[in-house]
Amino acid sequence: MGALAKALKDLGWQVLGSDRKGIYPPMSIFLKENGLAYFEGYEEKNVPLDADLVVVGYSPLLIDANNPEYLMAKKLGLKVVSYPEVLKDLLIKENSIVVAGTYGKTTITLLISWILTCSGKNPCFMSGGISPDLKDGVKITDSAWSVVEGDEVPSLLKADPPKFMFYRPKYLVLTATKWDHPEIYGDEESYLSAFKKLIELLPEDGLLVYNPDSVNNDLVQTAKCPKVSYSLNNSSTDYYIKSYSHNDNKTSFELNKNDIASKTLLLGKTNLENICAAIATADQLKIDKKIINQAIASFRGVKIRLEYLGKLTGKYFYSDFAQHPEKVKGSLTALREHYPKNRIICIYDPSATGLKYRKILDWFEGVFDNADQIIIGKVGFLKSIAKEERVSGHDLVKAIYKTQKNVFYEPTDENILKWLIENSKEDNVIVFMSSGGLKFTSLIGKIIRNFKK
Repeated sequence: MGALAKALKDLGWQVLGSDRKGIYPPMSIFLKENGLAYFEGYEEKNVPLDADLVVVGYSPLLIDANNPEYLMAKKLGLKVVSYPEVLKDLLIKENSIVVAGTYGKTTITLLISWILTCSGKNPCFMSGGISPDLKDGVKITDSAWSVVEGDEVPSLLKADPPKFMFYRPKYLVLTATKWDHPEIYGDEESYLSAFKKLIELLPEDGLLVYNPDSVNNDLVQTAKCPKVSYSLNNSSTDYYIKSYSHNDNKTSFELNKNDIASKTLLLGKTNLENICAAIATADQLKIDKKIINQAIASFRGVKIRLEYLGKLTGKYFYSDFAQHPEKVKGSLTALREHYPKNRIICIYDPSATGLKYRKILDWFEGVFDNADQIIIGKVGFLKSIAKEERVSGHDLVKAIYKTQKNVFYEPTDENILKWLIENSKEDNVIVFMSSGGLKFTSLIGKIIRNFKK
């Protein structure tokens, strides 16, 4: 929302916003740096009586269906739209590239956007993350190209279509179709059905780029357009990483295609797979291979996607926007590959709505195997979830304990800090994993400040 606000301001709109109390970095800093005014806390009086457009996010109504500002805007008869509807009208272009799937969307979206930018196409783009290279999460230009991160959650109300259904894809990158968001999709079948509808939007002259290792094959067969496959190392796919090696903070790699070899600052096999997806897409779009290689080599990653926070008192600190077990597993595998002999301590914050249901507990088998110690932060609950369906901290520890014995639950921030001070040692790797939130951001800041002393 903040990135969209800046994009609209750049177009000459007068923009005002609001959010829950306690807006935290990096968005609070982003809003201040870009002169974007906002209210903390939702109140009827915040809604301008003469607003031309009111854009409502999915989260506020998920938390409170009777959000006072939403109800006031409707009462006043103002034009109220969802986030993807704004993108549909102002950002989506004739050559629409949509990146969808359970994980990997943000990195791939920004990688493709960066490659197109380096090739001079000046694309519109939207991503849930921010790259130091592209600076903004949303950019609206007069280009014929757009690249967007396609989310499967509803556009506004729970019964609404998924966000990605508004983006008119001509080219679709599908990373994975592992069941997620059980609060929305009660079973795997309904989850896959959403992606099937997305694939059906592709025109016959479009393109589907997909990973056969993690995408349901029946879905792929429904596409009426050409299909191109990619993988980390599956040699039966059209694009795969033929070889790679590490050297200091860079990874050199080579694809099975001629003239596609580069270096990257990104860590781990998961990111190599993401890079492969971006390269496959750009190559199919006939982008010059030299430009592709140069763009990949210069790409500096995504904020809080396995972001290196620094070395303090001899320990390496990282922050990762990781919640879904598959993403957590990928990030920990990347750290283990980069730090093969170091002790890795993971502080995991299971705050995502989908992780509050008991039905997800079997997702955690083997997920934390590359960590030496796991600390589970406070597990909250939603009143809308029946008690017998809720996950407790004890439940989560029990599920993880099946494959990783060094795990405990600690709901108190002060005790997590105390444990790290007393038990972490030089050369340990400490990684914070969360989908965000003021509480966890404050915990990270508190720990970092203590280790700087």
